[in-house]
Amino acid sequence: MIKNHYHTIIIGAGPAGLACALTLLQQGVDDLLVAEKFTFPRDKCCAGYITRKTEKEYRRFGLDPADCGYSLIKDFRLYFKRKQRQKINNKFLFTSREINRVALDDAFFRLAKARGVCIAENMPITGHDPETNTVILGKTYRIGYDNLVFADGTMGFGSACQRVKRRNLAMQLLFPSDRPDGIEIHFGITGRGYCWVSTFNGVTNVGMTDEYREAKDYKSLFAGFLKDLGLDAELSGLYAAFTPIGVRTPVIGKNIFFVGDALGACDPFTLSGVRNGLASGEKAALAIAAADPRILERYARALRVKFFLIRLLMNLFYIPWIRWLVFNVGCRFLSGAVTFFFNRFLNKK
Repeated sequence: MIKNHYHTIIIGAGPAGLACALTLLQQGVDDLLVAEKFTFPRDKCCAGYITRKTEKEYRRFGLDPADCGYSLIKDFRLYFKRKQRQKINNKFLFTSREINRVALDDAFFRLAKARGVCIAENMPITGHDPETNTVILGKTYRIGYDNLVFADGTMGFGSACQRVKRRNLAMQLLFPSDRPDGIEIHFGITGRGYCWVSTFNGVTNVGMTDEYREAKDYKSLFAGFLKDLGLDAELSGLYAAFTPIGVRTPVIGKNIFFVGDALGACDPFTLSGVRNGLASGEKAALAIAAADPRILERYARALRVKFFLIRLLMNLFYIPWIRWLVFNVGCRFLSGAVTFFFNRFLNKK
């Protein structure tokens, strides 16, 4: 039964929100509520990849991704302008049998419930009054809080409190196929992003990312990419979502916190955000338990510096002649160095 007041209310039951809730429990704060607008298991626009370090973070919280069907896919191929440039022995990316994050998110949800986290499903936030420290959940519940955590994604309710200038678009389509297992990463299809084609156990996931431009017809671009691949798939199941660009304000008014994609804790190059989501959720919980918002603020500053450096690297990579050198010279004559860079660079995500 939902109460009239909680020490901490968390909006969103994704990795960041649940990491925050579980850490609060570890810190002795059990008067908390997680409000989730969907019902688990829920869909997620995501290729389902996690890295070794993300896998270790989940295990630290008590969840082994292998129990959710995650395993390493060794066949990893790089493409540039629809031509294969290099095959890499993948040592860092894991994915599930369904090539999405549904099973992993559901398992983390069930773990949190088993440990006593109060989670209200099908309970969207519909109102917020920071002056009185109250939120409205659903249509009827007006609830007070001491601390509020927004873990509701890039364009969630909490985004109204932030300045959101730019964002990335991610699109994906899942369908059964007889393609061999493997991962293809395609550059040169979108302006400042990449495409993926992943197949595992008879399921293919085709995805596309780009720095969002309102005037661009992404659906037609996606359909053209499918046609070039020789894939005949119905576009009615095409799913799209936004991911953040830039780290946002981590704490507003000393008791309103932002974590995960709501914070902008998403790698600007790969768009991976699970590990940063888990970490930011944990930092927010430690800040709440210690009544010291600086804990999350310091994390956000470090993340902002890290992402600034990654964006500098991105800006270099997307210079046309640099990409030409990478894929036509590097992949051809320095394939070992390219493999080392991908495994070492992405392994740190």
